Amino acid sequence: MLTPSQLQAIRDVVATGSLRTAARRLGYTPSAVSQQISSMERALDVQLLERLPHGIRPTAAGIQLARRAARLLSELEAAEDEMRSFASAERGRLYLGSFWSAGFRLVPAVLADLLQDRPQVDVRYEEADPHVTLPAVIDGRLDLAVVFEYGTVPRTWPKDLDCTLLLEEPLYVLVPSGHRLSRRKHVRIGDLSQERWICSHENADAARALFHICAEAGFRPEVLFRTDDYNLPFELVRRGLGVAMVPELAMLESHEVHVVRLAHPSYARRVFAVRRTSDPNPFLNQAISMLRTAAEAIDQRVTRSELPTAS
Repeated sequence: MLTPSQLQAIRDVVATGSLRTAARRLGYTPSAVSQQISSMERALDVQLLERLPHGIRPTAAGIQLARRAARLLSELEAAEDEMRSFASAERGRLYLGSFWSAGFRLVPAVLADLLQDRPQVDVRYEEADPHVTLPAVIDGRLDLAVVFEYGTVPRTWPKDLDCTLLLEEPLYVLVPSGHRLSRRKHVRIGDLSQERWICSHENADAARALFHICAEAGFRPEVLFRTDDYNLPFELVRRGLGVAMVPELAMLESHEVHVVRLAHPSYARRVFAVRRTSDPNPFLNQAISMLRTAAEAIDQRVTRSELPTAS
C-alpha cells in the first residue's frame, strides 16, 4: 500500500518537474525522493518517470498518480484537522434525552448554550421517560439522559452508569379553589384518604409512588382519572374532579388551583443526569454543569418560597 511520504514525493516531483526542487520542498535529499519514486514503480509495476540525461519527465501514469496523490493528501490533511477539532472539543456530538418536565425546565438552556458556543457540534434531543432513555444511554444511542426516581420507588442503577444528582424536588398536592385544605402550606397524605385522585397510568413510577405513599398512611387512593399528560391534571383539579400529586418540575400555571406541599421529607422526586462511565465525550461535563446550574436556580426558588403558587 502506498504511504503518505510516497504520495508527497510523486505529487511534488510532477508539480515542480525536478527531483532536486521537490526534495528541497519536502526536506529530503534528491536521492531519498528518487528512492521513493523507484519503490512505487516496483510496487505498482508501472513507470512513473522518464529519466533523461538532464532531468526527468513524468509519464502518463505518473501524472495521473500525482493528481490522485494531491486529492488523497488533501483528504488526509482534512481528516487530521477534523480530529484536532474533536480533540479540542470544537466538533463532536451530544445526544441528550430527558423526561418531559425536565426537558421543559432544565434542558433548553443546555441546548441553546451548546449550539451557540460550538455551532459545529451535532446536538440532538429526544423526549422520553427513563425506561426508554436509560437503555439508550447504555447502548450508546444517547450520550446523556435526565431521569428521575421517587423516594418511595428507588431505581437499581446499572453499574456502568455514572449518575449525578441534579435536584431533589418536593411533591405537592393540587386541590381546587375552596377545598378544605387550600389554605394550608403543608398537608399529611392521610388527610387526603377520602379524596378522589387523578394520577398517571398504574405502571408509571408516579402512580406507584402515590400508592406507596398512601399505603404508608394506611389507605388505598381512589383513582378515577388516569393520564400521562402533564397539563390535564391541573384542568381536572380546577374543575373539582379530584386532587393530584405533582413534583416541582411539573408545576404549570393554572387558575383556581391551589398547591399544598406534602409534609413528609421523604416524599420527593430525585432528578439525575446519567452517562456511561466509559464515555469519553468531551461535552458531557459541560452539559452536566449546565444542567446543575439550571437545577440550582429552581432549587433556590423553592427554598425562598416555601409554597409555590399555581394561581
